Amino acid sequence: MAKMDTLSGNEEILKFYSHPVCPFGQRVWMALVAKNIPHQFIECNLRDKEDFFKQVYAKALGADPNSDGKTPIIQTVDGKLITDSLPLVRYLDCAYGDESKDGPPLIPSDPYERVAVELLVDWFGSCGWVRLHYGTLMECDPKQAADKVAEWKKLWQRLNDRLSTFSDKGTYLGGTRLSLFEVTAVPFFERLVVVQYYAKLEILTKWMDEFPRIKDWYTTVTKTEAFQKTAQKPQYLIDAYKSYRVRGEEKYKKEQAQLQ
Repeated sequence: MAKMDTLSGNEEILKFYSHPVCPFGQRVWMALVAKNIPHQFIECNLRDKEDFFKQVYAKALGADPNSDGKTPIIQTVDGKLITDSLPLVRYLDCAYGDESKDGPPLIPSDPYERVAVELLVDWFGSCGWVRLHYGTLMECDPKQAADKVAEWKKLWQRLNDRLSTFSDKGTYLGGTRLSLFEVTAVPFFERLVVVQYYAKLEILTKWMDEFPRIKDWYTTVTKTEAFQKTAQKPQYLIDAYKSYRVRGEEKYKKEQAQLQ
């Protein structure tokens, strides 16, 4: 993947700043692939942030003034810089809306389908799913870990039920049709392999069997081009997220030491 160390001015191809490990970046990456949008992937170091990354982020619409750089970011073909994953996906779906060349919309034109997708996206973002994903990954206290799993599984059951709104098979809207919800949630499902490995949970086997609608939904999405062209090897993700588990272990050791 290419890297840049300067801002690029006017170019004829969209530039996408991210890192393969970033789930928020994968949201936008999946949208770019699903919409057949030509783009240049510019890899950014999320730990030792390059000057070009900091400069681009600081100029992007939606940038956090308290951060020196977050991904994803896009630079449009006319030079505009934008950050924040879901606004970016919505931007791409709007800006590249010619179905004959850009493919079906991720945000449906049908009013009922549109509001259903937006409600599910909002639920996923506000229900605590992402918090419990990382919390379970990092939690080393057996009691607290079990509590987090129990809380998380309640959300799995809720999602399992809601995914059947339109169909009992396939994606949320049925078949292989991708929506804003798939690109929102799937990056975190791909990274379940990390939680499974470090937390010693049978998520991709027993949990999936316990929640069959989620299993079929995720299996369907993994067969799409948008997923396959943006997915990473499991061991790469496991290695990349090792520091999260290490921080959790260090925190647990300190807590145990304070009790002695």
